[in-house]
Parts: sequence; C-alpha cells; structure tokens
Amino acid sequence: MTLSFFTDEHVPSVFITTLRSSGYAVVRANDEFGEGTNDQELLEYCANNEYIYITNDKKDFTRTFSEEVDHAGIIIYTDPLFLRDSPAEAVTLIDRVLEFYPPRELRNERIWLDQWHKD
Repeated sequence: MTLSFFTDEHVPSVFITTLRSSGYAVVRANDEFGEGTNDQELLEYCANNEYIYITNDKKDFTRTFSEEVDHAGIIIYTDPLFLRDSPAEAVTLIDRVLEFYPPRELRNERIWLDQWHKD
C-alpha cells in the first residue's frame, strides 16, 4: 500500500518537494481546491481518497469535526518554520511516525509532529 499525503495551503513547498523526493505521493490543497477552502471539506476529501492530512491548523483539527469524519490520519505541526528550514529532518520524523503507526493504526489518529522532534 502506497501512502499518500494531502497538505493544506500553509505547508511549505520545500517540505512537499522533499516528501515527494522521498517517494511519497503528495497532493496540495491549493492544487485541488485553491486557497481558503473549509477545513472540514478538505478532511472529508482526504477521507474519501485515503490521504493522510498534514496541517499546521491545530485550532481547526482539534475541533469535533475531525472526530466525526472517518479519516486516514492527521499529522499536525505547530512550528511553522521547522518544515521550511529543516525539510529533510521533518520527512525523517514522518518516516518515524509511519514506522510506529502502520496505516491501519494511524486511521482516525491526530499525530502532533512536534512531539516526535528531539531537540
């Protein structure tokens, strides 16, 4: 099973490029919907297409709608500079998360990427 990611509009392009060069399929919200699309609509799209959602929007994804939609998993990062300044390290963290959470176990989970980052 190939894992595919969906990134919201604020995820840095350099991180997306690095994720793709590591062999992951990545769909950008801007490419599919343009800017300013409702987060619940994006999550439902991810659920329908089995995408793991990567977002910086912790406010919206700690709301109940992320518990109401049966999704493939949400990875939330809170440091907006980390993915831009250290994209390879961020992809390594994604790899670690995926080693710990097989796709079946990642289903309906919200993973805080910052918690996987060792200073």
